[in-house]
Amino acid sequence: MALIPPDAGLRLRLQTEANPLQPVRPAHEIPADLPELLPGQTFSARIQEALPDNTYKALVAGRQLTLQLPEGAKAGDDLQLVVIDRSAKAIIARQVESGGPPATGSAGPYPFMQFSPAARLISQLLPAEGERAAPALLNRGEPLLPQPPASPTAAAELVPRLARAVEQSGLFYEAHQAQWVAGKLPLERLLQEPQGQHSSPAAFLAAEAARARSAEGAATGALSASPAFPGGPEKVGAGGTAPAGSEPAARAGQAGAAAQAVAEELRPLVQQQLEAIATQRLVWHGEIWPRQMLEWEIEWEGEREGGEGGEEALQWSTSLSLTTPRLGRIDARLRLSKEGVSILLATPYGASAADLRDEAPKLAAALEAAGVPLTGFQVRHEELPPAGEAA
Repeated sequence: MALIPPDAGLRLRLQTEANPLQPVRPAHEIPADLPELLPGQTFSARIQEALPDNTYKALVAGRQLTLQLPEGAKAGDDLQLVVIDRSAKAIIARQVESGGPPATGSAGPYPFMQFSPAARLISQLLPAEGERAAPALLNRGEPLLPQPPASPTAAAELVPRLARAVEQSGLFYEAHQAQWVAGKLPLERLLQEPQGQHSSPAAFLAAEAARARSAEGAATGALSASPAFPGGPEKVGAGGTAPAGSEPAARAGQAGAAAQAVAEELRPLVQQQLEAIATQRLVWHGEIWPRQMLEWEIEWEGEREGGEGGEEALQWSTSLSLTTPRLGRIDARLRLSKEGVSILLATPYGASAADLRDEAPKLAAALEAAGVPLTGFQVRHEELPPAGEAA
């Protein structure tokens, strides 16, 4: 008679009585351990399995890895490949042609990749490394107000003028084109922007007429064959691009984007557009009234956790710097969210800081009346650092 160890019976009972629905332990992440294959290097691979999107499981030097190939392949193929590029999960390669490069040679141009005309145009417009885009001259260099406001009521005129200065700066011209195509923006407002002033109004009017005919034909069940731009493409918009929303205009823009140069006076503006897209930051510098300069910065701070249910809250920040006759230099930083606005003021003058604090109740009341509650207010007797640095 064999003796069963006492702990063996205990283990057996635990296994039979345990809840079969035990939580599964999380699997360890498989590291992206790709071999050191550098661009231009050749190697041999045996295809094991075809995956979606021209990717394949392959055996390379006794190791299994993922390849991305522009050419088709099937399981069992033995291929001689050259590395084109690599990502975190796959090696991008192509088959070596007869008489292809040696293992230590460099890869030739990738035949399946080329820059679009728009990409080539953007590369020509971007400033050289180490240089900054020149500021774009807006508002024809004139002050926003002809004279200083004499009362708080008159000062309110500055708000729509500042908004108009940004809206009609040309930085959002393409977005406004899309609004015009959708019938949400009058043509007159589009033509007031710098790019619109270099456009062909006749081409815009022809596009509007074609769109109206198309809408009328759709309503009656007929199709209009009239082109949006009869007589061929015309130079409209910045850099000769045509209004969006019509196939002839799109074809004309694609064909001529790289060939037609942007008007010289529009180059700084287009460069500022590219910089604003890259940094999500807009800077306005100019006179708000004669001899009163303003530096104004608007920045997108992205989404942050907040609100009920853990919803993401959108947040913008804006910074103002100006030197007034009575208070001297004032730096203001505002953070705007759906809850309201938080304001931080700073001045190097103690008397000015005291005056700003005394007027805080009036500011809060004015913001409340405007439907923008004041969620925070602070006055510092110091100068604020640049907006990109910690306050």
